[in-house]
Amino acid sequence: MTRILERLARWLEPSKVRLGRITLGCGIGMVLLGFPAQIYSNWVAHECRIDPVLVAVVLVLYVARIPYQISARAWYLLPADVLGLLASIVLVWQYFTY
Repeated sequence: MTRILERLARWLEPSKVRLGRITLGCGIGMVLLGFPAQIYSNWVAHECRIDPVLVAVVLVLYVARIPYQISARAWYLLPADVLGLLASIVLVWQYFTY
């Protein structure tokens, strides 16, 4: 498993800066777009629901951040982000199912 992750890290190394910028942009987008959209949506509806903007930004954030972490060899952050990605996928599924 370690050899596969190291090979993947070497393969992603040239894209490290681009992935870092995407991660930064999505993180800022989540704070400036996603959270305010969620808060406003809850305020208008007077109940707590999931806003699609927040879910989409979080999903893109995890999709960009996981390859960046592999290229940066930040293995200790990877498990939490994989779980976050799975939770985001479940939220998208619930949004379209319910």
